[in-house]
Amino acid sequence: MGTGSTQRAVLSNFSVKLCHTSLNALTTPFAANYDGKTPVTVFAANPVTINAPADTWFGWACGPAFNYNGSDNLLVEVWWEGGNNGGPNCWTSEVPGSKRSVVASKVSGVPQNGYPDGGLVTDYSFYMRITVEGIGVASSSLGRVKALYR
Repeated sequence: MGTGSTQRAVLSNFSVKLCHTSLNALTTPFAANYDGKTPVTVFAANPVTINAPADTWFGWACGPAFNYNGSDNLLVEVWWEGGNNGGPNCWTSEVPGSKRSVVASKVSGVPQNGYPDGGLVTDYSFYMRITVEGIGVASSSLGRVKALYR
């Protein structure tokens, strides 16, 4: 979600991956959350450019299609390798009692949180909206979406 006036962000090696998992809780190292499965890249760009006005959603149409099986937990991995430090800003929300993110990062070039493959399991998540086409998703299944950020 953007904040302030229209801003432009350029993110290097940006990708979004989805993966089924039978795990019920996120863990480290980062790759262990794949549960032996291979994630599917549904969006990739190098770089990706985001132009977003204040307080609006921004996003992309993803492909290839990812066929959610309707029963496993779903991992959502968002990855990028630096950028221009421009907006739009991503807001985070705290999810008390639920650890829904694994974060690994660099700050001013210094590895943080076990970057690149270790990670820190946290109880906050970036605001994200995923539109699923072609299947119905019961309201009781919303808790199945877990996020990975690194």
